[in-house]
Amino acid sequence: MLKSVNKSLLVVFVIISSINGLAQKSRFEQDIESINRLSSKVQSDQFRRPYIYHDEPSLIKKINPVNMFFGGALYVYQNVLSKHISADCLFTPSCSEFSKQAIREYGLLKGVLLSVDRVNRCNRIAGQDLKHYDVDEKTNRYPDPLSRYKKASHRNGK
Repeated sequence: MLKSVNKSLLVVFVIISSINGLAQKSRFEQDIESINRLSSKVQSDQFRRPYIYHDEPSLIKKINPVNMFFGGALYVYQNVLSKHISADCLFTPSCSEFSKQAIREYGLLKGVLLSVDRVNRCNRIAGQDLKHYDVDEKTNRYPDPLSRYKKASHRNGK
């Protein structure tokens, strides 16, 4: 009697296991199909920022080793490191975007000096002095565009 009960329990266990295995297999196949569908779609990164000299017509600026080094370092920082650091910049545009604009506008030396000044001001301690400035309503950051650093033209000897 005990052997017949054991056999019947074994048969029931095998039947339940096979039914469960078929259900898991179909779910597994559905999961694989959905993964394949999602991976086949090319998703562009909306936060990917271009190389500093990507649209520069001058070939000399593009292949200059110094420009390639600093531009590459800025590209790697913007597209790889800054995503993982999760630091909030106090200013708009962000400090790395400001650096890119300053280097393109003023050249490497003055652009790096402006960037160092900006990064030194971008911290919570220095942010205490920004209370009297206007805050951008969209980003809740202080506007500090590159146009602020352009030299005023001295017309008519003024």
